[in-house]
Amino acid sequence: MARTRTITLGFVALFVVACAGGGASGAPTGATPTGTQAAVVTAEPTEDACAAANLDTLTAGQLTVGADEPAYPPFYSIDDPAPSGSIWSLGQPPNGKGLESSTAYAVSKQLGFSDDQVTWVIAPFNTAIQPGPKTFDIYLTQVSYSPQRAEAVDLSDGYFDLNQAVVGLASNAIAKVTTVAGLKPFRLGAQVGTTSYQYIVDQIKPDQEPRVYDSNDAAIEALKGGQIQGIVADLPTTFYMRDAQLDGGQIVGSLPTAPGATVEHYSILLDKGSKLTPCVNAALAAIKADGTLAAIVNDSITSQGAPELK
Repeated sequence: MARTRTITLGFVALFVVACAGGGASGAPTGATPTGTQAAVVTAEPTEDACAAANLDTLTAGQLTVGADEPAYPPFYSIDDPAPSGSIWSLGQPPNGKGLESSTAYAVSKQLGFSDDQVTWVIAPFNTAIQPGPKTFDIYLTQVSYSPQRAEAVDLSDGYFDLNQAVVGLASNAIAKVTTVAGLKPFRLGAQVGTTSYQYIVDQIKPDQEPRVYDSNDAAIEALKGGQIQGIVADLPTTFYMRDAQLDGGQIVGSLPTAPGATVEHYSILLDKGSKLTPCVNAALAAIKADGTLAAIVNDSITSQGAPELK
C-alpha cells in the first residue's frame, strides 16, 4: 500500500506561499484549516510485508497449517465418507468447515493465499506447543493463551473466547434449565483442578456437593451412571461430549463469564519470533471487523445448540 509523508518545511513553505500568491495554479497542496500551506512529499510505494509474495513461509507461495490428529468437531468437520487417501482419521481440516478450519482459510485469504495454496500437516499438540523448529507456519488446535506458553511460542490475538458450559442428558430434568440459578438443585461434576470445577463452586454454588474426577472421561461415565446430572467443561469440549461420547446428550447451555474473571481465548500458534505473527494478527483484526469471524463462530458453535444461560 502506498503511503504519503507530509513534511512542513518551515521557511521554505512560507517563501513559496509569499511568491506564488493565492490564485497561482502551481500552489502546493495540503492546505490546513487556517490556510497555511505545507509541501507534500509523496514517498515511493512501500513493499507490503504482509502480502503473500513477501511472507517468509516454509514453502514459498504456500501457507502450511498444522492441526492435531484426530481433528475433533466442532473445530473440524467430518466428511462421510472420508476422502480417499486422507491422512486424517476424523475431522478433515482441508474441507474448510468447522471453527478452526474455517478460521484458518479466512486468515489465509486475508494474507493473500488462495485455498489451493494452503497445505495441512499433522502436528501433535504436545509437540507444537514446545519450543523448537516447526513443521507448519500457523497452527490451530484449541491452543489456549497463557503467559507461560507464550514464552515458548508466539500466540496470536484470540479467535474464540472460551466460555464454560454444562452438558447433560436430554432425558434428565436439567435439560430444561434456562438460568444459572436453575442449576443449583442438581449434582454437578467436573475434572479436578480445572476452572470448570472452580466455576461450579464459586458461581453456581449448587445445593449438592459437586464431584470431581481425574478426567472428563470419568465424568462422562458418572453422568451415564446417574451419579451426577451435569458436567461443567469448556464449551467446545461439551460439544465433543454431546456428539461423540454420549447417547442422548444435550448441551444445557453456555455459562456467562464470572465477574472479574479473565476471558480465556484460543490463539493461533506460530514459531517463537515468527515474522508472520503481526501479519496473522492483522488478518484476524480484519475478519473480526468485517464480521467474517463472527459468522464462523455462529455457524460452527452458536447455532449448533448451545443456548446461553442467564
